[in-house]
Amino acid sequence: MTHVARPVHTPPPVVLALDLGSSGVKGAAFDTQGRILAGLEAQENVSLVYAPGGVAEMPLTAYLAAAETVLDRLHARLGSRPVFAVAMTSIGSSLVVLDSRSEPVPPVLSYADTRAAPEVAAVAALGATDATGAPPFSAYWPAQVRWWRGAHPHLDLARVCSLPDFLLMRWTGELLTSYSLASWTGMLDRRTLDWHGPSMNAAGLTARQMPTLTDHDSSMTLRAMWADRWPKLAGVPFHPGVADGATANVGSGAIGPARAAVTIGSTSAVRLALDGPPPPIPPGLWSYRIDRNTHLLGGALTEGGNLYAWLQNTFRLTRSLDDDLLDMAPDAHGLTFLPGLGGTRSPDYDPHARGTVHGLGYASTPAHIVRAAMEGVACRLADVAWRLPVTDDVTFVASGRALLASRAWPQILADALGRPLLMEDIRAGASARGAALLALRAGGVDVSLEPVAQRLVEPVSAHHDAYRAACARMARLTRLLREEREAVW
Repeated sequence: MTHVARPVHTPPPVVLALDLGSSGVKGAAFDTQGRILAGLEAQENVSLVYAPGGVAEMPLTAYLAAAETVLDRLHARLGSRPVFAVAMTSIGSSLVVLDSRSEPVPPVLSYADTRAAPEVAAVAALGATDATGAPPFSAYWPAQVRWWRGAHPHLDLARVCSLPDFLLMRWTGELLTSYSLASWTGMLDRRTLDWHGPSMNAAGLTARQMPTLTDHDSSMTLRAMWADRWPKLAGVPFHPGVADGATANVGSGAIGPARAAVTIGSTSAVRLALDGPPPPIPPGLWSYRIDRNTHLLGGALTEGGNLYAWLQNTFRLTRSLDDDLLDMAPDAHGLTFLPGLGGTRSPDYDPHARGTVHGLGYASTPAHIVRAAMEGVACRLADVAWRLPVTDDVTFVASGRALLASRAWPQILADALGRPLLMEDIRAGASARGAALLALRAGGVDVSLEPVAQRLVEPVSAHHDAYRAACARMARLTRLLREEREAVW
């Protein structure tokens, strides 16, 4: 009797995407069409370490453990699926100092750390915003490295890198950074795609102390010890990390002048992706990079879901307030909530600012304060959006876990913008999906960058008028508080 061997079925390949955020590390697997695969997800929570005086540090050991645990879990759940590539996305700005042995020297600074504020004036004297796309601010390396050196004069600063750069160096032995992450440091010349000399000089750095610049389509492979730990990833291309703002635009399909991305995750932002020469930067905004060909024009806030979580913890809210929030008329609580608990980014770039609630009375309730805070974030995002060079028919594509988790916030945001919001329900998050799509394209796979639409949220014109007035009131209060603080100083 003759036996006929059955062909062995090989499952289609997947892309693993790691997302390093301010609240932890998430990982997911995507198929070659950019669709998330159920059951192939993992998450480890890690929090920034906040302390008085502007401290917002990244606990490096905890992030390393989280990232490697997430990869352990994904590796175990892969089964026989081959891995096409491993992609990584991360919060845009982080500063890891390495000593002469390439070992990290704490503290690791996040974008939210404002201790470098006294160094901003010296950086501002460079007048480098048009060259780097980044305004002088405490979140960027020129100011942060100056502060780090002054605060730790006896520690060894041999090289600097971002968190995902360090992770990949640990796993592969190569210290590379993408144009995307480099642009978020405030030290990349957006025209030449080289490190910006005057910014390096201001930070006291040389090109030899910087990571090697490359694009996201470069690849590395695991060193032997890590290939032994993750044998299914041995020889698989690991791509340089890309900033989560860039991957959010890609993942939500907000590419080109017809679509702008609005994201409310832990923090929040409005971004427009444009090809061609470096675009002019409107007042109060920045210009980063997605890759060698694509610019990202927009603005970001330090607040988003982190503010909502802080309010929940502070007021010890044990139930959802969505029903209460939905029942409120726009800006009808008598409160003006200025976000900025950790300083402000766009459009003010004021690391000394702090959050303010004006108009409290005995009738004020926690729900009123939460609604006012959500409106404050929406108005700030609207202020950014109105500065972008967009036409009246631009589509705002909205994503982010905090936004999708709320029924009230999408309507508040649409009303504040005065534009429809195309909501996207991307379970793993637009940033993780965007990282996977970039890795697929780097490997020659033609994937669609069309939005994954869920529903359209239409603005109410009368509500938009109310928020226009609220935005103007917020601007006046912001200006008055800043003038008062500067007069005291």
